[in-house]
Amino acid sequence: MDAENIPDTLDAVMAIVRPVVECNQTQVDNGRVYLREMVFGDPAEPHHGEALAITGQTENAVAAVLCRDAQVSEADAATAARVVSAVTFLAMAASVNVAASVDEIVRDIREQIAVLLTR
Repeated sequence: MDAENIPDTLDAVMAIVRPVVECNQTQVDNGRVYLREMVFGDPAEPHHGEALAITGQTENAVAAVLCRDAQVSEADAATAARVVSAVTFLAMAASVNVAASVDEIVRDIREQIAVLLTR
């Protein structure tokens, strides 16, 4: 189900985040290297630029979900979406999560985002 059709904000955000985690965890070691390159790599390198563009699209999708709440400004939604990206990146890259399942990582991310959304 598309995030835009999910009424609950947290569930909608997680509908965007979960496929990212699933893709990244397909090959854990490669996924962690990929994340490291996204954070520290050369943004002028073509694949790095593509990865950053995908991250930007994901953040825009999360921000759109957050903006469904009339009390959330576009600027706040964009900032919160960047926080969601940061939480997601750290949860996927953390060495303590190397052996974690997709469901465990998604649960960790969900718990953190739930706190963010209650503010």
